[in-house]
Amino acid sequence: MPIRLRFPELLKERGLTGYALSVATGGKISMSTVYRWARTRGQIQTIDTDLLEALCQALNAKPGDVLELESKRHRATHR
Repeated sequence: MPIRLRFPELLKERGLTGYALSVATGGKISMSTVYRWARTRGQIQTIDTDLLEALCQALNAKPGDVLELESKRHRATHR
């Protein structure tokens, strides 16, 4: 099963924009990365551990809060 970054949901839950997230990470997560994550709706192939750490710190979350195993059913409903 692919691993999915809960990026769109996390921004919505916390009332953040991609720009605000980039600023909150001190630029560790660039706007190009924010756009890529938003465009793919969190479906990623890899994530750098430094980016994961910056995301978790900015959102006050743990890796398990931002990553999820994506079931086939979940993928079909989000296309």
